[in-house]
Amino acid sequence: MILLLLIFSFVYANSLTACYDAKYLFFTVAKTCITYKIEDKTLEVSSFAKTVGVGGWVKRVYNTGSARISLKDLRPLKFEYHQEEGTFKRDQFYTFNNNNILVKKIHYVGLSNQVERSEEKVYPYKGYVDPYTAALILYRDSQRKDRGSVFMFYDDREYVIPYSVLAVEWVETPAGRFYSRLLEVYPNVETKGLLKPKGRWYLWIDQETLLPVQMELGFILGSVKVYLTSLQGDKYLLREVFTYHR
Repeated sequence: MILLLLIFSFVYANSLTACYDAKYLFFTVAKTCITYKIEDKTLEVSSFAKTVGVGGWVKRVYNTGSARISLKDLRPLKFEYHQEEGTFKRDQFYTFNNNNILVKKIHYVGLSNQVERSEEKVYPYKGYVDPYTAALILYRDSQRKDRGSVFMFYDDREYVIPYSVLAVEWVETPAGRFYSRLLEVYPNVETKGLLKPKGRWYLWIDQETLLPVQMELGFILGSVKVYLTSLQGDKYLLREVFTYHR
């Protein structure tokens, strides 16, 4: 029993899971969790997002993804993303090396497992990172400077995503009260599927955990408010990651 507790404690000391509810008006329309785990000299990130039963007026979404990131220089190594949005289904696989990004995409017929087409492309790597790494860089850099940009590669394109810090304030969430930096972010990203960003996004980044604890996100289909509902594991894990990076 003691051995099991020690193993359990060790696992939790090297990982952090944050879960959120997304609300439209007063209704919870989606749930999402993201897990960060330190594995040797890499950070493993995984997430899922899914709509929940609120009737036919919300289209079904079920997305999962993962990334492997070098702790030494916060550089992406692998990125995978599975999308099921309405009747759109796709898998993406990115491999980053010193000079190139190898991209493979698989498109399906509706939501079936029948492959409609598969494509592979190679792009030059110019420091533009995958979405998971881009989010981490945003959380880190917004604590250091009040204005800046994040450089992201996604869906065959490079993006410069500007942000600015608007305020520092307390935020109440189902997971507790957090002293946070309010960021305004312009996610000028063109992508396929239902979840196409629109307008400016607002993120409250907790100054202790360096995680977003509240978000206001706009999409072509409408806007949602997202609240942190639970934290499990080492809440200082991202601080350890950024310290390792420095």
